[in-house]
Amino acid sequence: MSEEKEASKKAKASEDERSEPVHIIREGAIAASIWKRQSPSGYAYHDFTLSRSWKSVSTQRTGYSKSFFETNRQALIDVVTKTSLWIEARNEEQQAEAASGTLAA
Repeated sequence: MSEEKEASKKAKASEDERSEPVHIIREGAIAASIWKRQSPSGYAYHDFTLSRSWKSVSTQRTGYSKSFFETNRQALIDVVTKTSLWIEARNEEQQAEAASGTLAA
């Protein structure tokens, strides 16, 4: 990969890390962060990342992990379902806005 492409890829990754999610859905310790993205061709879309919050009993330190336990199964299912429905509703809104925009034109 060329240095220019690699630099562009790193800039995009750090830009994504700095941006805020447009919505967060939480179920206990499990959360889905929903992001609004845009493809190089200009197509806007949503995707999501999952995380699990934790707290150390001994140090009281808190943090987030991208790893999960078998006991997280139901919360993961619930969060993924709710997140998918949220994104689907936004897509339907965008389609309705686009359709009403073409009707008004």
